[in-house]
This record gives sequence, structure tokens and C-alpha cells, in this order.
Amino acid sequence: MSLLVSAGEASGDAMAAPVVRQLGAGLAFGLGGSELRAAGMDTSLDLEPLAAMGVGSVALRAPAIARALAHLLAEAKRRRPRASLLVGFSEFNAWLGPRLRELGVRVLWYAPPQIWAWRKERGPRLCRAVDRMAVLLPFEAPLWQGFGADAHFVGHPVLDRALPTRQAARDRFGLTPWAEYVALLPGSRVQEVEHHLGPMLEALALLRAERGALDARVVVAPSLPASVREKMTRTARDSGVGVISSHAQAVLPAFDVAMAKSGTVTLECVSAGVPPVIGYRTGRLSAWLAERMLNVKFVGLPNLILGEGVFPELLQERFTADALAEETARLLDERRRYVEACADVRRALAGGERRASDRVVELLEPWLA
Repeated sequence: MSLLVSAGEASGDAMAAPVVRQLGAGLAFGLGGSELRAAGMDTSLDLEPLAAMGVGSVALRAPAIARALAHLLAEAKRRRPRASLLVGFSEFNAWLGPRLRELGVRVLWYAPPQIWAWRKERGPRLCRAVDRMAVLLPFEAPLWQGFGADAHFVGHPVLDRALPTRQAARDRFGLTPWAEYVALLPGSRVQEVEHHLGPMLEALALLRAERGALDARVVVAPSLPASVREKMTRTARDSGVGVISSHAQAVLPAFDVAMAKSGTVTLECVSAGVPPVIGYRTGRLSAWLAERMLNVKFVGLPNLILGEGVFPELLQERFTADALAEETARLLDERRRYVEACADVRRALAGGERRASDRVVELLEPWLA
């Protein structure tokens, strides 16, 4: 009895880890990172070489991706798992899922592609790639069910983690109790950091010139390569800004507001009651493709869940130091209103009193019994 796991990104690694931990050490094998290893999984493939963003990056990593797919299929034939847990990592897992099913392996896709945002026409094909889906957002289940999928809303895992109090978090990281603090969250991928960190630091310099008791920290994702983490630390310290190497949720309660690249980290912000300025900048080719394929009015997940642009979004050319400073100052000045909006998002994301990982375990257990 075994479970094949395919989690090729840091976010998927964190989501899958509590599921594997509940199922028991020694059961799971496959593609993952440090969180899954700590949970007891045999990570015969490490996710770091596969992390990619943008058309060019994916193309450059195509040989490594092909080798990883071949390795997982060979391991599936050798170990004959009863079930598999695919987590995010859309294109990779869309190819892997149907081939696992051909081997008689049941497939659960946790956080399947966001077809409501772009390329909705993929829906019927992706449904045939899996046996069951565990979706994170409340409006996703009826959408997938409309295509014939056995889809279940399990709630969002960002709500599962126990968070420290504001005072405990500030004490742990040595932050002044009375100051205003801004979290700088440039991303967990190399290219994201390259696009976002500079404007964030410039915006902070503008804010400091206007507000007295204002400080900040750059939150460095542990999943980044060591060389990138070291470069981020040097760059931040050259700007007079400290760094904290940590998963965002562990440190966010210490802050008042955040500058955050769009994605799951914006939900981590609202789960901690920290209003985010949501931003994103990418290469011209990726931006050109996105403009023509996106089907949504908002990019920020909190705004999508609320159905309105409550939290500011600064995308591409609008992602500038001046705009970041202006919007961050507004969040600080009107923080109470935005904290209430964070609570509205949390209520919409909750799938009940039980954790998302508990529900995913329930969906897998009948196949593993």
C-alpha cells in the first residue's frame, strides 16, 4: 500500500505535507520538497530544479521536466501505488494524471488548474485526467462539476495553520512593539524576486521619508536557492531593511500591512489579518499572453473571492515605487476597514470547522484502505 505524490512547487509541498503526515510515515513517495520530507515522504524527486515561471523558464527546463515525468511513471510501475495525490503544478500533473490512471492508479488532484481564470476550454479534458478533485475556492466546485468532475470544496489550507499573536510574532523576530511594520513579499520564485524586490524597496524608501515610526522586513522564502536568498539579503541590507527567512504565515501576524506579489501569499496575508497591496510584474511575452487569455476582472485572489476590487492591484506598468508607496500608505491610514475585509475573505474560504487537509485525507482513504 503506497501513495504517489506530485508536488512540484513550494506551495504544493506545503499543502501536501499535512496530508502525508496524517496518512503516516513511509506511505508516500514521489516529487516534493523539504516540507514533504519532514512529513516522512520519500522524495525521490526534489522540486527545486523544476520550479519555473514564464514561457522562457519552462522551455529551458523542458528536459528536466521530461525526465521527472519518466521517473515518476517508472516508480509507479515499480511500486504499484493504490492512489496518487497531485497538487497544483498544472501542466506537469495534467500530463501525469491520465498516465497514472492507465496504470490503474486512482488520481486525486488537490488544487487543480484555475480554469475560471484562463483557458476554460481545458475543463472536459482535465476532468478525464483524474478520478476526483479537491478544490480550494467555493466557486470552483460547481464549475468543475458542470464539466462532469467529482469535485469537492475542501476549504483553503491557508486557514489551517495556527498563527501566533501579533505580540508573540514581534517578540520572536525582534520587532519594536509600537512601530508600524510593512512586510515585503516579493515571491518564492527567482524571476518573481527579480521583478518585484527592487520596486518594493524603493517604495519603502518613499514611505519612510513621509512616516516616522515605519519599518519593514523582506520575507525571504526558504524554498529559494541559497544564492538567491543571499543576494536578497545583501540587497535589502544595502537599503537599510532587515530580512526574515521564513514561510510567510509564520511571520505575517507581526505586520500591519504588506506589499505582496499576487498568488496564494495574498490569502496568507488576509488569513493573518494583514491587508495586502497586490502586485505583479512579469516579462513582456508572458504579460502579452496573459492579457489575451485571462477571463477574470481581478488578479488578486482576495478580490476574486469578494467579487470586488477591495485590495489595490498594481500590475505590470502600474507596479511602480510611487504607486506602491501611495497604496501602502492608504492601507496604513485606513487599516481597520481593510482588516474587516480580511475577515470577510476568511469566512468565504472556510469550508466548515475541519481543516482542508482532513478533507483531502477523507477523499484518499477509501482508495488506500
